Amino acid sequence: MKLFRTGSPITVNEWQVNFGFLPAKYQILIRTAKFLQRFAALENGLCALFASDAHRQLHGKFTQFGKGVHTACKLR
Repeated sequence: MKLFRTGSPITVNEWQVNFGFLPAKYQILIRTAKFLQRFAALENGLCALFASDAHRQLHGKFTQFGKGVHTACKLR
């Protein structure tokens, strides 16, 4: 809002779309999904303990976007 000197969220959303910026909540979701995918793929003992939890969280994030999303690459 400061960048465009406006108080209108509609204007900010329009500029985000035009310049290709995702809203912060989606950027955080994508970064979290990428982290969880890399974490679950690691083969050390500590990560292996929590891999099932990471997969469960990933599944929850992917279901928000529909049935066709199974990797973080498809979120963008």
